[in-house]
Amino acid sequence: MAPDGKKPTLNLTIYLAKTVYRSPASLLKDREKDLLKLRIASGGSAIGDLYVQTVTPRAPRWARYFRNHIDVRQLGKVSSSSAVLIVNTKDRLYAITFGQGRYLLLSECWEERFGLIVALNCVGENNVRSIDKRTFDAISRHSREQASRETSARDFGLDIERDLLRAVTGTPNDIAFGKRLYGMDALNVSTSAEIEDVPILLTSFHEKYLDTSYKKNFPWVDQIAEVKNPGVRDKLDTLLIDRIRAKTFDRIWMAVPEVVPWEKVAEFRFAFGSRAPGHTDIHLDAFIDSLDDPASLEKHTLLHRYVHCIDIDGITIDKWQAYRCLYAELDHEGDSFLLSGGNWYRVARDFVDEVNRYYNQIPVYRANLPEYNDPSETAYNERVAISDVSRFALMDRKVISHGGGYGQVEFCDLYTSDKDLIHIKRYGGSSVLSHLFSQGLVSGELFQTDKTFRQKVNDHLPSPFKIGDSIKRPEPREYQVVFAVVSDAPGDLVLPFFSRLNLKHAVRRLEGYGYKVARAKIPVKDTLARLKKY
Repeated sequence: MAPDGKKPTLNLTIYLAKTVYRSPASLLKDREKDLLKLRIASGGSAIGDLYVQTVTPRAPRWARYFRNHIDVRQLGKVSSSSAVLIVNTKDRLYAITFGQGRYLLLSECWEERFGLIVALNCVGENNVRSIDKRTFDAISRHSREQASRETSARDFGLDIERDLLRAVTGTPNDIAFGKRLYGMDALNVSTSAEIEDVPILLTSFHEKYLDTSYKKNFPWVDQIAEVKNPGVRDKLDTLLIDRIRAKTFDRIWMAVPEVVPWEKVAEFRFAFGSRAPGHTDIHLDAFIDSLDDPASLEKHTLLHRYVHCIDIDGITIDKWQAYRCLYAELDHEGDSFLLSGGNWYRVARDFVDEVNRYYNQIPVYRANLPEYNDPSETAYNERVAISDVSRFALMDRKVISHGGGYGQVEFCDLYTSDKDLIHIKRYGGSSVLSHLFSQGLVSGELFQTDKTFRQKVNDHLPSPFKIGDSIKRPEPREYQVVFAVVSDAPGDLVLPFFSRLNLKHAVRRLEGYGYKVARAKIPVKDTLARLKKY
C-alpha cells in the first residue's frame, strides 16, 4: 500500500479458461520448461502461480540502421518480459497476463466474449465510452467509435441486426468493479487494488460472467458472434469437409467473393492446363470435379487451390482461395454456424429463423424477365431494353453524380413503364449482393427526398418514361423496387445469410418510404450454364 494509505492502480488483463482446462500447465504452450514458475501467496494462502519468460537484454531493433556508423552498444539495450498469473477461483482458472504474456497461453484455451459479457453487466446503460463493431454490409467494416462523453450504446448508431458488437469500454456502476472496463475476449480493468485483492475481484467478475442481466439492455448482443476459437473452427471445418466429400451440398455452395468487372470476365478456372475447363460461373460440384482425388479433400486443399477469374485475353483478373469462396450454413451441437468470406460465425437460431421468415415473405416479382444468355450484366440489360422499348428504359451505367456523401449513383439498371426500378446483379457472395441492395436503397431514398436527384434522373430517362413533375415528391406506392439476381442454380433463389439480412434491412427502409419491394431470380439459359471452355 502507498505511504498515503491508498491502494495502487492495477491494470489487469484477465482471461477465463475453458472448463476443459483443469491445471495451470494445460493453459500454456509447449514451453513450460522454459518458464520461471513462482508461487504467489499472501498470509500463508496461495493466490496463484506466476509463469515468467525472461528475455536477455539486446540492442533495440532499430539499432541495426546505424551499425555501419556507430557502436550500437552506445544505444543501450531493451528487454521485454512476458508473464501470466494463473489463479483458481470458483473452480475455474483465470489467466492474468503481463507484457506479452498472452502469447504464453494456448490460443484456444480461453472463453470467447468473457470480457464483453462482464463489461456489459458491469457498465451502466448510459456509461459507455467506446465500442468496437463489425458491420456486415457492402464492405465488411471493422471500426471503433468513441464518444466525447459517456452515453448509451444505442447513441453510437448501432444497427442491432447488422452490427456485431466486438468490444465495449465504459465505467462500472459500482466502483468495486474498477474505474474503467474494456471487454472483448479478455477483460481489461483499471482498479485500485493490491495483488492480494485479485481472488476476490475475480470472484466478483465470475458472478458477472454468469449473470444474464445484460440481455435486458443489450438483447441483440447474442445474435451474431464471430468464432475465433481455433478448436471450434477446426470442428466446423471438419464437419464442412465431411459434407463436401459426401456431396451434401444443400446448404453449402461457392460464389464469387467480391465484386468483379463482369463485362471483362470470360471464364473461371479451378486449375490451369490443357485439360482444365473454363466455367461461366463457379460452383462447388465443378470445383470438386477439378480435384485429382475428391475423396481426400482436406482444408489444406481449400486453402491452397485457387479460383482464377480470367478475362477475354486469357489474363487473370483476380484469384481467390477456394476456402474464401465457400458459403455454408451448418447446425452443430444445438447452434447455427455460418461460413462467409473465410470466417465462421455463431448465429442465434431464432434470429436465423426470423431473417428467413422475413425473406420468404418478400414478394416475388410477378412480371417475367428474360433468361440470361449474355457475356455480362451490361449486355443483358441492353438486350432486354432493346427487346421491348415500350416497356423498358435502359438506365444501366447512366451514373448520376450527386453530392451529400453519395458520389456516383445509379438510379436502377432497367426502368419499366409500370414504374419498376429493377436492380440486377450476377450471383455472388454476401459482399457482392450487398452492393446490389445498397444501390437500390440509396437510389430509392434519394428519389423520394431529393428533387435535384429526381431532375438528374429525368434527364436520363427517354421521353415516354419521364417523370411528369420532378419537383413534386412522387407517390412511393406507384413505384416498385425490384432486386433481381442472375443465378444458374436450380430451384428458388438461395442467398447467403448475410445477404438475406442485408436485404431485410434494405426492404424495411424502402417500405418505410412507402415503396413496394420485390425480389426476382433471373435464370441462366441452360446451354450457357453448362458451357465449358477448353
